[in-house]
Amino acid sequence: MKRLWKNRIFAWVTLALIMVFLVSCNFPASQLQTPPPESAAPTMTSEAVQILLMTQMAGTLAPPTATVPPAPSPTLPTRPTNTPTATLPTPRSDLCTDRAEFVKDVSVPDNTSFKPGERFNKTWRLRNSGDCTWSPQYALVFVEGDRLEAALEIPLTGYVQPQETVDLSVEMTAPLESGQYQGQWMLKSADGSRFGLGEKADKPFWVRIVVSETVSDLNLGSPTWRDTFKNAANWYLLETNTTEFKVKDGALIMEATPGGREEWGLATHAAIQDFYMQVEFRTGEQCSGKDRYGLLFRAPNPNAGYVYGFSCEGRFRIYKWDGSNYTPLQEWTASQAILSGANQTNRLGVWANGSTLKLYANNILLAEVRDSAYLKGRFGLFIAAAESDPFKVFVQEIAYWLLE
Repeated sequence: MKRLWKNRIFAWVTLALIMVFLVSCNFPASQLQTPPPESAAPTMTSEAVQILLMTQMAGTLAPPTATVPPAPSPTLPTRPTNTPTATLPTPRSDLCTDRAEFVKDVSVPDNTSFKPGERFNKTWRLRNSGDCTWSPQYALVFVEGDRLEAALEIPLTGYVQPQETVDLSVEMTAPLESGQYQGQWMLKSADGSRFGLGEKADKPFWVRIVVSETVSDLNLGSPTWRDTFKNAANWYLLETNTTEFKVKDGALIMEATPGGREEWGLATHAAIQDFYMQVEFRTGEQCSGKDRYGLLFRAPNPNAGYVYGFSCEGRFRIYKWDGSNYTPLQEWTASQAILSGANQTNRLGVWANGSTLKLYANNILLAEVRDSAYLKGRFGLFIAAAESDPFKVFVQEIAYWLLE
């Protein structure tokens, strides 16, 4: 392509030179005057003309230069940045109100007794009485008092809508020293705010237990008196429409049918004043609910005194009876120290010293009450059937230690 253009340029230049030569030959010689040197106009030599013509023709005949648009700069893809991990939005408590309502103690009601170091689960039933939904971002939290080796915070395991109830549990351990212990607990919302009971949601709920001394702490020694029921010499054997006592095979057998209240039979023993007394009971083939049995003590007459007993559902109670009026000193209270149901052996104990009455089950102190109505009296045994028919209890031994 370049060679073709060179040949064309050479042909055009040659033709131009020939034409110039022919034109110059036709001018008359007379008309050609040589100007004086000082006024002569500059003339171009043939070499200059040739160069000029070649330059002009080259500019005229040169092929157009193709204009190539610049290649667009490649746009490098932007490197992706790390996408932040998605987090759940934290519910805002300022958009709703958190409040709880206490419904009941599902387990471990107030003043439940435990052995030193005994582990237990405390469960509260609460109602969501606010208008916020409780989520797993909410938690049960310890506030103050006795923590009882519990975790400081226990997250909820599900959602609780307004007006729904939920059972919240904490594993705890009774201290090693005897005494009463109480711990305060509240709830914590997703934004960290604490709330609880009451109109302002600022009241805690609690666990209250008694760590009991044992009978061994009393340092009793040998009993003052004991009966192993080899015979019925020490007892008035009761027989009514619903209850019967008899001594057989080394036990006092008490049998009752539903329909009556507590009925007791007294020992022939004289009245005693301050003492620790213990009775060993074994339930029969049927024992459920409020079927109950126990001890009458400090009875001023056969129809009055203090009545302390166990139920087949594992509860205890003590009340004062004056012949016509029932006065509770401790209403029915559950205790893990009492073995519930049929074919169970329980040891019931009472420590009576002046107006102080300490109640024991299986050598564990359950509660302490005070009353001075009866400071001295006789003792006996009672039974009552509420569900089982018949309900039988075998008394295998009774003993007391007089206190000095």
